[in-house]
Amino acid sequence: MIDVLAALREGLAPHYTVEHEIGAGGMARVYLAHERHPARAVAVKVMAPELSTPTFRERFIREVELTSKLSHPHIVPILAADECLFVPDGPDGLCYYIMPYIAGESLRVRLAREQTLPLEDALHITFQVADALGYAHSHGVVHRDVKPENILLSGDQAFVADFGIARAISAAGAAAEQTLTAAGQPVGSLAYMSPEQLMGSRAIDARTDLYSLACVLYEMLVGQPPLLDLAGQSAPAPATLEAVLRRRGVSTRTARRLREVMSRALASSAAERFAGAEDLIAALRDVGGGRRARALRLPRISRTAALVGGGAVIVLGALGVMPLVQRRAALDPRRVVVAGFEDLSGDAQLAPLGHIAADWITQALAQSAAVEVVPSAATGHLDAADVRALAAQTGAGTVVWGTYYREGDSVRFQLQVIDAQRGTVRRALDVVSAPQGAPVRAADVLVRRVTALFDTLFAR
Repeated sequence: MIDVLAALREGLAPHYTVEHEIGAGGMARVYLAHERHPARAVAVKVMAPELSTPTFRERFIREVELTSKLSHPHIVPILAADECLFVPDGPDGLCYYIMPYIAGESLRVRLAREQTLPLEDALHITFQVADALGYAHSHGVVHRDVKPENILLSGDQAFVADFGIARAISAAGAAAEQTLTAAGQPVGSLAYMSPEQLMGSRAIDARTDLYSLACVLYEMLVGQPPLLDLAGQSAPAPATLEAVLRRRGVSTRTARRLREVMSRALASSAAERFAGAEDLIAALRDVGGGRRARALRLPRISRTAALVGGGAVIVLGALGVMPLVQRRAALDPRRVVVAGFEDLSGDAQLAPLGHIAADWITQALAQSAAVEVVPSAATGHLDAADVRALAAQTGAGTVVWGTYYREGDSVRFQLQVIDAQRGTVRRALDVVSAPQGAPVRAADVLVRRVTALFDTLFAR
């Protein structure tokens, strides 16, 4: 019996102090450790020693190198990796990688405790996971093993883990797969595998991951994943889903529309499914009561106006837009709604960035005692009528909205804080930019600036 913990402690010293095991499965074990510089808690995932063949180690490192380049707020990043932990009297080396320690639990643990989740919670998790998968797919990476065990939850944030592991095992060939099967751990999870995966097809693409995610969403709502019969056809899961939702008091319209979305997402033929994550996200957002029936538009404020900075107040009427007037009730300026950022980049790889920025700002403001944040599915342009409708719908007197675009080798954000009651732009932040290769840096800076701005605007 190989003492993996002892091997880790010896092999990772002096940079890491390995404490104890925090999780285990047929493919790997996970250990809690502390990195010394920088000082932080990390998780070390070590693949099963039985997998440590030269072929697997080569494929493992190749896949880890590929997935370590993924940088997304809902993907668990890889901090370091190697394939040569020495184990006395063991294999030539153990494959492992180091990732941040995420305090929380897996979706599997939550489902084991609660069986099902409310529709709002299930969709919230699905949006974040789909966003992560869409980003990975745009970089040529398919997960291949999306399941509740690989979705980690911390607070109201979901993170996708284990990119590339299933692909490494598959690429290593039959020997690696037979090793796991003998240990009672099949490659991939049958309950979440697409028909093409079950048939052993090598033509695996984004639609396979989206099929698996649909299975996860179904399980969050019904309590078990949709099963496949021996012919590889989906059982009548969508109808069952609609019945469950109706028993919970979900409207007939919402339940029917969600059933239709799930029927497409779970189609046996990949050609009949959603082509990309953004299509699935759009369809699921439309399920929620038709609140996003049209694109939201606002005349674009020029970069010159946006650069005026902290004290600027721009009257929308001067830009050819009527001010927001004749309200039946005063709006609460401390009630804030954050709309999705308009993508002016023309770069498909940057498409998720607006959603990421809006989500981060929403989460940051939600922790502020100065304001109350209400959710919104609004995205794209906003015009005065849409601002008025959004404010009336949410009771928010303050709307946060912005755009992002490419300029040279950088990505730039501009943001406005709109006074919905008066029809003015209360503040226009200075442009925030970041290198195109690391665009989320701009979103991070933007979050800090917006948080500081609101602390000033609504200082008690």
